[in-house]
Amino acid sequence: MINTHNLLTCLRSLTITAMSTALFTNPTIAEIQHPAELTGFDYGAAISQLEKEIADELQRGILTGVSVAVIDGQRIVLSAGYGYADKQQQVPATDDTVYRVGSISKVFTALAAMQLVEQDKLDLDVPLQQALPGFRIVVPFENASPVTLRQFMCHRSGLVRESPVGSYFDDSEPSIEESIASLESCVLVNPPNTKTRYSNIGATVVGQAVAKTSECSYEQCLREKLLDPIGMNHSSFRVDDRIRDKLATGYMRVADGKGGFFECVAPKFELGTIPAGNLYSTVNDMAHFAKMLLAGGTVPKARIVQSETLAQMSIPQLTENDTGFGLGFFAGKHGRYRTIQHTGAVYGFSASLVVLPKPRIAVVVFTNSDLVAGRVKRISETALDLMLAAKIGEPVRDIPATIDMEIEQLAAFIGQFESPVHWAELKMKGDQLVANIGGQPMSVRPIGPLKFEIDGRIMNRGTLEFKRDESNKVIGFRALDQDFTKVPSIPTSIPKKWNNYLGSYGPEFIPLVISAHHGHLYAMTENEVDYRLTPVTATVFKMPEGLYADEYLVFEQDTESLVHAATLANMKLERRSQQ
Repeated sequence: MINTHNLLTCLRSLTITAMSTALFTNPTIAEIQHPAELTGFDYGAAISQLEKEIADELQRGILTGVSVAVIDGQRIVLSAGYGYADKQQQVPATDDTVYRVGSISKVFTALAAMQLVEQDKLDLDVPLQQALPGFRIVVPFENASPVTLRQFMCHRSGLVRESPVGSYFDDSEPSIEESIASLESCVLVNPPNTKTRYSNIGATVVGQAVAKTSECSYEQCLREKLLDPIGMNHSSFRVDDRIRDKLATGYMRVADGKGGFFECVAPKFELGTIPAGNLYSTVNDMAHFAKMLLAGGTVPKARIVQSETLAQMSIPQLTENDTGFGLGFFAGKHGRYRTIQHTGAVYGFSASLVVLPKPRIAVVVFTNSDLVAGRVKRISETALDLMLAAKIGEPVRDIPATIDMEIEQLAAFIGQFESPVHWAELKMKGDQLVANIGGQPMSVRPIGPLKFEIDGRIMNRGTLEFKRDESNKVIGFRALDQDFTKVPSIPTSIPKKWNNYLGSYGPEFIPLVISAHHGHLYAMTENEVDYRLTPVTATVFKMPEGLYADEYLVFEQDTESLVHAATLANMKLERRSQQ
């Protein structure tokens, strides 16, 4: 009997594969050495407009320095820096400034793995232990299928986000081996291939499989397989003489445990998850990487991977969706065009690489400020829009106009709100409506009677739409793919025992902050946003959708019932202060 579901899945896979393969050309080396793009389009006006946008972003005071590269086929149209690589020393950012690029590292790890797949040295779909015989983790689910490299590469393994050793909170610089070995004390959070859950340690496992199969260290493998052949001479997975003198100073925005933030210089240490997030690079070097992708895996005088391999990497894996994680890359869209892309965020730095294979353009944006995904996305999307307009006459996407509203009309929307994940407050600041969602301030701009644009450090032109009841009272809004309900402005008390949990835990530069809003406990992790906790027992709370979805936070007490630590998803964090 024919399994129609499997047949439809196969047909869909074949269709998407054919479409994706068409996105990547397969030129000869001779063609790469003499690209047609070198005689290409005049981007002068586009670059001028982009640089005005960058100047406006710097004027906002959120970004310290930013470097940008814009690529058309094999032509680097722009490679430049703006602002400061070190604001105390007044060192300007340039196209040769070195930045930490965080999770863009995962793309390189995946490419190195796919090179081994092409050589029949790795199989993505066999149990992981065939590549890493020593890998151990508890699987608490009956009849669960074995975890595979493919699942790790597209974040479908069910693995924890961070390992107990080498986590994002760990500044002790453990080895890759030590980080992976600590997983023996963990269990899978979800059965394999049932949910997409982002995992830094998962990408690290892939990197270790690459190293073991290649019989060399991870850093040496990536240097020999990718960085040197592509010509990324100012990039490295550790601080060394290639990059030390050009490394930017990173600036962090750290939660102060009192509902606010302070800025500090980011600490400098290597992650215990090097394959997942420890690459250092310049926009010039990353532009060469983008050129390789746009050339179907080819660089002058060498082939890095087959174009068919890149096509497979650009397909969302183990899902019916047409966007999502492929192999290393995130497969997305910009307007009507498919993209392969990845972002990065690590202590004091943010980064973005977006490639549009069909119109053959790409944009790289690096900055030495963290938690600024909204600002980085604004620069990247502006660059892509301007490039498409200049190259093929694509109309620049319209920005909804601001509508006029009286102060009294805006004031009708103020109040306290809550979703299953975040709290929110809307209030008037002068004659403007402003929002705070989970601790992140955002501007609010009316674009319709109930529709507003929200914008901030982590948000770029998001949408917030209010809801009214039959009596025309505001009862909530929808934003961030969540429904927020209006709650009483009168403070709601929490159980007395929970007061013992309030405060900060873990390192000063990356604290876990526990606070209370509307009768619930909230946890801010990685200086980002407050997540609502669901009590399971007196000391155990479940995390909602977000960074640590389906994982648990456990408060640890001594014999006198004093809370001395909190364990977040297997990471023990000592108490620092109490509210």
